[in-house]
Amino acid sequence: MSERDYYQVKMTMSDIKPPIWRRVLVPSNITFHKFHKVIQAAFDWQDYHQYVFKFPEFLIIEPSLEVPLKEGDKHPKRTKIDTVFEEYDHFYYEYDLGDSWEHKIEVEKVVIVDEEKHTPICIDGDRNRPPEDVGGVPGYEEFLKTISDPTHEDYDFMLTWAEKDTGGRKFDPDYFYKNEINRRLNRIKC
Repeated sequence: MSERDYYQVKMTMSDIKPPIWRRVLVPSNITFHKFHKVIQAAFDWQDYHQYVFKFPEFLIIEPSLEVPLKEGDKHPKRTKIDTVFEEYDHFYYEYDLGDSWEHKIEVEKVVIVDEEKHTPICIDGDRNRPPEDVGGVPGYEEFLKTISDPTHEDYDFMLTWAEKDTGGRKFDPDYFYKNEINRRLNRIKC
C-alpha cells in the first residue's frame, strides 16, 4: 500500500432544505476538471451542462462562446486543486448555469489515505439530488410537491419523467446509497 494526501471535502447543495450533501476524500493533486468529475459522480449528475467554480477574486471555468475566460480566471484542466485549497477553505461550484445548481464546497482537512487505486472515496452524505432540467430550486420544490400527491394530475408523468435520472427507479428524495456513489467514484482514476 502507498500513502497519499487526500482532502476531506463537504459538498452541500445551496438553498435546499433538508440539505443534500456529500463528504468525499479527494486526492490532493488532481485538476479542477477532475474535481468537477468527482462532484458529478458524487451527486450522480449527468454531466451535460457547463460548470464553474466561484472564488472571491476569480472563476475556474472552461471557456465557451457563451462564457469566455476573463482576466484572472483559470482553466479547470490547467489548475490543480491543491494550489487553491491551500488558500481557500470554502468556495462555490455551480453546475447547469440555467438551472443554477450551486454547491458550497468546504475543504475540511487533509488526511493520509492508504489507497492503491488513487480514486476519490465517498464517506458520508444524505439525500438524492434533484432531477436534471427540473427548473432549479423553484422547479424542484414544485416537483416534490407534485410527486408527494398521488392525486395530482401530473403525478405519474413527473415520476416517469424523473426515471431518466434514476435508471428506472421511482424517484425518492431521501435516497442515498454510499456504495453506489463509490462505484461511480471508483471509475475516476486520479
